[in-house]
Amino acid sequence: MESNGLMTFLKALILGMLAFYITTHISTSGIIEYVSRDVKKLTIDGIEVAYREYGKGNFETIVFLHGFAGSSYDWKVLIDALSKNYHCVAFDIPPFGLSEKKKDFDYSDESIVRLIIKSMDSLGIEQFTLVGHSMGGYISLAIASTIPKRVERLILFDAAYNVNSEDLQNSGPPFELTNERQLKFYQLLLDVGLKTYPLFKFVYRNSLAEGEILNTEHFDYLFSQNYFLPAEILIKFTKDKAAQKPLKIDLEGITAKTLIIYGEKDQITPPSIGEYLSKSIKNSKFMLIPNEGHMPLSNRLVIELVRKFLIDILE
Repeated sequence: MESNGLMTFLKALILGMLAFYITTHISTSGIIEYVSRDVKKLTIDGIEVAYREYGKGNFETIVFLHGFAGSSYDWKVLIDALSKNYHCVAFDIPPFGLSEKKKDFDYSDESIVRLIIKSMDSLGIEQFTLVGHSMGGYISLAIASTIPKRVERLILFDAAYNVNSEDLQNSGPPFELTNERQLKFYQLLLDVGLKTYPLFKFVYRNSLAEGEILNTEHFDYLFSQNYFLPAEILIKFTKDKAAQKPLKIDLEGITAKTLIIYGEKDQITPPSIGEYLSKSIKNSKFMLIPNEGHMPLSNRLVIELVRKFLIDILE
């Protein structure tokens, strides 16, 4: 009898988990269909790059680059506030968002910088304001250093940058990149984690710490777009980052007027990085946002600061 009871419990558990994942798959597919409606795509260096474009008739262009595991949709609130007056273009940095997830693409920083510059060239974007968050902030610094004459203004949100300080060093991936057995194990964990809503949400909320964006539907859109990201591609992304040579970024050579914004409670890229960047970039201003963590992208104070910065009235 006890054996029958255990079997009944296990069957119910398996059926419940199966129903949960089927429901999750259906709901995420619906969200992907919704967020895909205003997405355009172009092919650069053999990979399909997704992007969103608003306010195309406006004269000044703003280019947006999201952070790790994010997407162009992260900028929705800010773009909604700016697209009436500015031509706004937000890219999905491969393999994230709705961009192609290729096994044989080079995901190193140098390759990504080249890809974004070529994407802007393809769209006829010559002069622009560049806005980057976290990983996208680092890429933005590299672009502003590589083609300084084309970047008119630079806005950094909690930019990732190694300032050669022990407390700001990244510890690296929690697995050996040359150990195939460990790679397969972590690939399995990532595949489960990326598709398990409660687990993903736990990591999301604990990583971001604080912020207005946590009280919006942002998580559902973030989860849905990462749900279809294969773990093997994320591991390839990690391998390429680990094997790359550091980019040569000349902070003192950045000529763009720069606004540097960090959430005061950011635990991923602490405000001390922003202070360092502000000291190193000549024409820059550092702003600390109260009660915000790693993603102050939809904060009302931030939107006002960005507006004033764009029209040169930020005090």
